[in-house]
Amino acid sequence: MRKLAYIFYIAVFFSGCQTLDHTTAPTYSDYQLCDFLTLNWITTSGERMAVISELSKRKLACNGGVPIPDKTGIRAAEPPHPTAPQPSVKQQVVSGGTGFLFSSRDYIITNYHVVKGAGSIEVKFPDGEVIKAKVLAKDNQNDIAVLKLSQSPSTQIPDLNFGDSSKVRPGDKVFTIGYPASSILGKNQKITDGIVSSITGVEDDPTMFQITVPIQPGNSGGPLFNESGEVIGITTASLSLNAIRSLGAVPQNVNYAIKSSFVNNLLTTIPKALLSNRGIVVVPNKPGNSLADFFERVSNNIVLIETKD
Repeated sequence: MRKLAYIFYIAVFFSGCQTLDHTTAPTYSDYQLCDFLTLNWITTSGERMAVISELSKRKLACNGGVPIPDKTGIRAAEPPHPTAPQPSVKQQVVSGGTGFLFSSRDYIITNYHVVKGAGSIEVKFPDGEVIKAKVLAKDNQNDIAVLKLSQSPSTQIPDLNFGDSSKVRPGDKVFTIGYPASSILGKNQKITDGIVSSITGVEDDPTMFQITVPIQPGNSGGPLFNESGEVIGITTASLSLNAIRSLGAVPQNVNYAIKSSFVNNLLTTIPKALLSNRGIVVVPNKPGNSLADFFERVSNNIVLIETKD
């Protein structure tokens, strides 16, 4: 019933997936379409083109979020036509997200939707090293996957500890590290923080936290840390523009993360010897160990995942 509730009551998009297209654009008002063109809401070129196409059909242009009659036929918001030849569909990256290594050099945790149906998976490390991977274990219901690297990375990988997600309380500070919208914002890691808004997700889903940490396309699969530097969840989803129909308003910073306890359930399928913690993480809220220090220490654990058909 929980899965049905996701479909019928509210729309949740998974990072990297398009949330507005030519079939949904006509359902929005002129003002909503102009508002969508701002960087606050539109994150993919496909969404932008869908909005622009619909505005063209209505013979409208946008000026500061306000629809105006387009008498000139010129739409300033339209992106320039590419001058370089475009790769074929088979060469294009069709999905992307974030993953993280924990206490083994060869295993990565991410969201299953990031790698679902992929013909090939590439894992890109902060130092530029690229290693192919395959799905070793998956939990389709809770959207979790464990990837196995084809070889161990050459860089040193510190350990990440899993925290007890059952001890998390509303108001606890949390943060994530990942690769949001890497094709636009760049492939350097980004860190964002916030608090736990609720210990349950959509329709009081007990498998998720609701958080104020901004989640963009590409953040999916990243670790959600508590103030002690422990992984207490996986950043997974945000409310999409389609939720306007249910909420009657544009959703504001409503994001979700899968609780670490459900990650641990999947890790029972991996040999125990590979999962034991062999180190002590730097606690970012201790004197001399700032959040910046923690970011620098664990950056090699956080990887960019790109998939192709």
